[in-house]
Amino acid sequence: MFDWYRYCLRFPGTILLIGTGLLLAGVSQVRYFGFDASSDTLVVQGDPKLQKYNEMSNIFGGDDFVVLTYARNDVLSKVALEEIAELQLAAANLSGVKTTYSILDAPLMESPPVPLERLAEDYRTLRSPDVDLALARAELTTSPMISDYLIARNAESTAISIVLVRDEILEALGIERDRLRLINNPGDEDRDDLVRVESEYQHARENFISKRESLISRLHEIKRGYPGSAILFLSGVPMIAADMLSYVKSDLIIFGSLVLVLIVVMLVIFFRRPRWVIVPLVISVVTIIETMGLLGAMRTPVTVVSSNFISLLAIISISFSIHLIVRYRELLAGQPELDHFGRVVETMRSKFAPCLYTALTTLVAFGSMLGSRIVPIEDFGWMMCLGIVISLLVTYTIFPTMILLLGPGEPGSNLGESIPLTNLFQKIAIEHSTSVLVFSAAIVLPALYGASLVNYDNRFSDYFDEDTQIHRGMAHIDQHLGGTLPLDVYIRFEQFDEAGGNDEYFGFDEETEDSYPQRYWFTPNKLVLLAQLQTELEKRVEIGKVISLSSIEQMARRLNDDQPLNGVEIAYILGQLPLEMRRFLIEPYANPELGWIRLNARITESTAEFSKNELINSIEHYAINTLGIAPDDVIVTGMVVLFNDMLQQLAESQLRTLTYVTIATFLMFSVLLRSIQLAIIALIPNVIAALLIVAWMGYSGIAMDLMTVTIAAIIIGIGVDDAIHYLHRFREELKRNGDVRQAVERAHQTIGRAMYFTTMTVIGGFSILGFSNFIPTVNFGLLTALAMALALIANMVVLPAILLIFYRPAGIRESS
Repeated sequence: MFDWYRYCLRFPGTILLIGTGLLLAGVSQVRYFGFDASSDTLVVQGDPKLQKYNEMSNIFGGDDFVVLTYARNDVLSKVALEEIAELQLAAANLSGVKTTYSILDAPLMESPPVPLERLAEDYRTLRSPDVDLALARAELTTSPMISDYLIARNAESTAISIVLVRDEILEALGIERDRLRLINNPGDEDRDDLVRVESEYQHARENFISKRESLISRLHEIKRGYPGSAILFLSGVPMIAADMLSYVKSDLIIFGSLVLVLIVVMLVIFFRRPRWVIVPLVISVVTIIETMGLLGAMRTPVTVVSSNFISLLAIISISFSIHLIVRYRELLAGQPELDHFGRVVETMRSKFAPCLYTALTTLVAFGSMLGSRIVPIEDFGWMMCLGIVISLLVTYTIFPTMILLLGPGEPGSNLGESIPLTNLFQKIAIEHSTSVLVFSAAIVLPALYGASLVNYDNRFSDYFDEDTQIHRGMAHIDQHLGGTLPLDVYIRFEQFDEAGGNDEYFGFDEETEDSYPQRYWFTPNKLVLLAQLQTELEKRVEIGKVISLSSIEQMARRLNDDQPLNGVEIAYILGQLPLEMRRFLIEPYANPELGWIRLNARITESTAEFSKNELINSIEHYAINTLGIAPDDVIVTGMVVLFNDMLQQLAESQLRTLTYVTIATFLMFSVLLRSIQLAIIALIPNVIAALLIVAWMGYSGIAMDLMTVTIAAIIIGIGVDDAIHYLHRFREELKRNGDVRQAVERAHQTIGRAMYFTTMTVIGGFSILGFSNFIPTVNFGLLTALAMALALIANMVVLPAILLIFYRPAGIRESS
């Protein structure tokens, strides 16, 4: 095989021409490379709770709404009301908006007071010309339903709720796709149906993502175009998902450019030759373009998690190049008798095995993410696998081609210079090998304890820097308007039976035509139970505003001398409500035909630290064990619940992924190194390095999130690359004289240089991400940089110390 490769290298011009054609093909598909900013990327696809969420969303509507807040010293002034009306109208006219409502639409029953018998004709809103604003202020700011929800109690902040159109076709295709995937032993027809449905789903999803991105952009335009003096914020689950991706996209452009600049500077410092800057950069850029082109051709969007694949691919590509550069320069200085072609071929031949092995072990690490059952992480895993294969192919095509065309060049002036850090590592490993191993063993237990402290409770508010608009908006809503994140609790009662008849029981004439017969379903016992649950929710510090039929019943008490309503009064008041008022007050919170009642709570993330899992479990426990509701008749759902389920999956997938990576890497080492002893020796330092990073997160209180959950696998995947290169060179040196100590010394002075150059480049590149406004990116960048530093120490101090003490090949003795 390598003879064929050697033959091809004799035609570098032809290779370059073919490569240029492939590059242009990749460039042509990059325009289809996109980002997925939908909130679907925050949940676990296939989660049974997601199915429940979708079912209840079809009845009551889901979390697909955006909140536009408006704050000034008096939101009920004439100027403020006019501006709110203009903003609401602008949002309502956008394509993709289903409906909007604000304090302008809130029904007023006390401004002035309206007798119940005239409620259908005489109720007012702030849009009514004869509304009494003074009475309206008092009513709205003290309303059990409106205050702390649509308006702050001090009347200095209000909100416009913008409900987005749901894509029912996409949802139906998703349900059908999941059904077909779950079929055991599918037949040919089932397989054909699955292929068809997945294709239709993909097309519908692309459509949805494009429209949603356009809508979010238009909402931002409305906010930016507002000419007044009020302070505006946009928030809501769709905005959080969109802003997360917006920050990531911005980081890709800004920090991606800075990373390239830093890499250029470091390559200049390390090698001091233009060719050793240009060649690695070309390889890295081509790898990224080809990968993006393939993803674009497959119409596979990038999410918040998988967006890091570009940075990682750049680093992996640079790593391959640096090892080849160091080897070529060694041959240039050490074997001057080789001609240029022979030197290039020998460089590629001698580094092929370690480069292939490192690619395979890195593939194993990222391939382990395919079993996480979290779609964004699975996508990240296979994207990296694809990119690593492309990187290896591009490196082994472009590097020899460009070097052959550029000519031999001259050895760098710093080729013989020693590196103080690698010399220090060598001295510690050789002279203090026993101490190194004792220290390594001693930190394992504290590291395990630190790893046990890692928590998976994420708060969206912690994802953004405090100075960002999205963080300020979430904090504003949490403090003044009842909370940002919705949490719904559903209770099921008996279904309304129109044929059963309740008129006679309540004393009404059966022959009288009734426009709302469902009113008899709303009995006092239901409202009492509802009030108990609502009171329990309101006791929680992390829960802000709670709205349900109980809130509406409290509003109705104002028309009944603050007395509880009996069944006759409830039915009477509901019968007097006009259709528009029922749509605002009743239909979002009850569905008599199906028997469901809804409590809508808001979570105030930025004002309290809490466990989402404990909150959800406590609500279910209270409803079932205290109120006596059957488990099947209680559903706690919403994006908070789905996101919490994803966090629980993160915890499970972390352990599963690490176990798989460790076992798979060990098996691969055993095959590649042909030695179980060397496989164990290579694995131990890198497992310790990964454990230390997780322990650091535990002790420092950094929560495991969608980005940092991949850190441990990345450490092992990339860290063992250094181990492979080191052990490959160690074995070559060992064959020369059979002396373990001299082999370690020689490995430090040769491959140690490449490991040092590679690691410093990686650390520099990822450290730049620490300046991002998106906190998960900051944590990912700094933790990865720290991880690579630990991996370098592990492979240049701990690994050789283990070799010196424990490694004894047959027939070889260590020199004294």
